[in-house]
Amino acid sequence: MKLLEKWLHFYRTYTLGYSVRRVNPDELEIRHLILDAFPRGMIRLIFLAILGVIAFIDLQHGVRPFDNQIQAIKYDFEWAFNPDKSISIAYERELKTITNPEYLKLYPNDKIEPYDEFRKPYLERDSLRLVRPVLHFIWPLLLLCILFPPRPRGIRINRKKKVIYQQHLGKEYWLAFIPEEGDPLSGIVYNLYGLYPFSLTGRYSLQIGIPEKDGKLPFLMYGCYPNPSLEHNRYLLRAIRDFVREDNPASLKYVGRCYKLPWLNPLIFL
Repeated sequence: MKLLEKWLHFYRTYTLGYSVRRVNPDELEIRHLILDAFPRGMIRLIFLAILGVIAFIDLQHGVRPFDNQIQAIKYDFEWAFNPDKSISIAYERELKTITNPEYLKLYPNDKIEPYDEFRKPYLERDSLRLVRPVLHFIWPLLLLCILFPPRPRGIRINRKKKVIYQQHLGKEYWLAFIPEEGDPLSGIVYNLYGLYPFSLTGRYSLQIGIPEKDGKLPFLMYGCYPNPSLEHNRYLLRAIRDFVREDNPASLKYVGRCYKLPWLNPLIFL
């Protein structure tokens, strides 16, 4: 049992890196679930599903996955910079047909068209011949922007200035002060049982609300989870408290400047 408890403690401490990052030595950030983690997960899940469908269709037709797409891209570059490779093949077929004795019997007056005259209509009809290769440099960049969009700020805890704050609508900030004594989280309201978009059974998102001057209490959801877990929320709150109270807390041992990517847990695609 002790070994299991140690493993669970390590696992929950290590996976805090999915949700928490150090902005600087005195500031901690917890990522926003709805504006950050959830959209990224859904976009990447849809993208992987599309890739899976394409690969499945290709395999059904006895083609290597994505071979059709690769060949189409290669053809666009060949057609733009070496169109004669394709046109010459068509011209050879045309010559073979025209010089056929049976064809000459039916159409004795048909003349063999020079290659330069034969190729001209092909090039004139396709006005986008030189544009398509450029698009093949642009769409991968757009795809990267969709898969890795700019990350919105999460809630931040600054132990030097003794504040917990969240940027709202670009310029506004929700502020809560950290008291000198007592619970560092006494200036905020939190709920361990918020909605969790990736779970069909549980409500395990950490909801944090910062009271406003007019008495309103807006709640936002934070954290990104390896699995729906109430314990994960408790570890998040513990990490905040330890960060305020200690210089180098053990609970933040595996938290770095960037959020961890869950390579070993692809079900959340974040």
